[in-house]
Amino acid sequence: MKDKFKSFRLFFKAMGNTKHEMWVTVQVLIAITVVLALILWAVESSVQSEFNFWGSLAWPFLQYIQDPGGIAEYKPVTVVGRIISVLVGIIGVAIFAVPAGLIGSGFMDAIAEDKREEELEEYRVRMRKSFRRTVDKTLRGYLNTLPDGGGEKLKALNFVPQRIPLSRIQIRQGIEMKDIFDICQKYPEFRLKNLAEAISDEEHPQDSFVVEHFPKNRPYGYALNRKSKVTIVSTSSFSDNGTGWFTYYLAKLGGFNYVSKDIEVDPDELDSFYNMSEKPLYEKRPRSEYDVKKDKKAIEILDQKDTNRKAFLKDLREMATGEDSWVILFTAHIKSSMNTVDFHFADAKKDGSDSTVRQQAAYQELLRQLDDMLQTDYALNSDLHSQRYPLTQNNLGYRLRKEDIVCNSFVIWPSCDIINFDNRRLLIAYRMASIISQQLDGGRGIQPDAVKDFKKTGFGYGKIEDGTTETTL
Repeated sequence: MKDKFKSFRLFFKAMGNTKHEMWVTVQVLIAITVVLALILWAVESSVQSEFNFWGSLAWPFLQYIQDPGGIAEYKPVTVVGRIISVLVGIIGVAIFAVPAGLIGSGFMDAIAEDKREEELEEYRVRMRKSFRRTVDKTLRGYLNTLPDGGGEKLKALNFVPQRIPLSRIQIRQGIEMKDIFDICQKYPEFRLKNLAEAISDEEHPQDSFVVEHFPKNRPYGYALNRKSKVTIVSTSSFSDNGTGWFTYYLAKLGGFNYVSKDIEVDPDELDSFYNMSEKPLYEKRPRSEYDVKKDKKAIEILDQKDTNRKAFLKDLREMATGEDSWVILFTAHIKSSMNTVDFHFADAKKDGSDSTVRQQAAYQELLRQLDDMLQTDYALNSDLHSQRYPLTQNNLGYRLRKEDIVCNSFVIWPSCDIINFDNRRLLIAYRMASIISQQLDGGRGIQPDAVKDFKKTGFGYGKIEDGTTETTL
């Protein structure tokens, strides 16, 4: 149906794209006409009595439409009046020709835009093909050491790559840099990142641009309710490097619920879901400080931020279902000479008070097992009661309490080194998921639907309709 009426669609699009220019043009031409009419009245009224004020004002406009009723048959007789008559004739042509030219130009632009959209849609499909599922050899190698090879569920694990270098997409897919930028802007399933932002400035990192590919089914990003007691929340997938990918697979491998903030309303005005202020802010000001008529852009951004927050909290309310439910928040940190810890854990303020965990015995046992696994098997160190990243008053855990969402919550801060550059990162996610599942979720583990996803042979996330349908890696 869309193709049948394509010409009409493009025409109305051209009208819409040029309506401002046409309105300005019409205003200018009308203003000139009124000025000429006043001059005409001034010079002709003294020699022709029929040239009264209103007649003079109507005369040029009637000339534009060829005076079909013969209302203004009188003609200027003065030199100035005749000059004005010539000018009115010229403007009569312009008042139709200029808008017609604008519409024609707008129509050509609309055709170019439509062609560009088709081109970007083609590139979008080709970019997805860059994200072929592959086997993670490190994880597969570990599973092969187990007596059952990891079990029937994990026989054929295929993972979407965490990221693809920009240069590889340019070379293999033949897509120009500008096209990649435009695709990442237009389609929310792609995100352009710079890996240099995951490395401490002490190491003088070089820019390394990559593209991430992720699912979206919420205005803020992605959510999947697996009816687990555990919900993994990536609060900063948009701004962090690698957090969304790492937490997505950790949740999948453990059979946990998953929520990820992948979309930002305004990239220059990040709205944190980790430390969530009472109300969304724009330029550090709440909606109440803006004028609805004068500050339309700010109001629109704040309203969309509010919509995203409500959707996010609604999803968490449905997943966190009581005192035995757990919400585990993830956000990354960058290691440096001042912070050499691989994993930080936090559940309270700096003085250790006001913990967001109700079931402390289960939590302490979980920390003990995670710390032992990370240290013994992978030589990774942990800060189990982080003083560097204690909870602040706006932490999401406290916000859940204010929203009367009853659950246990705590934060894990993996280093960017682990979740971006360590070849063992999927294995570490699997080991962490296994321990969390055993300790907090009755060991239910990976779910049947997730197993099917791993066995798919398609590219990337497969079919995505307008970037809104539920999709899986």
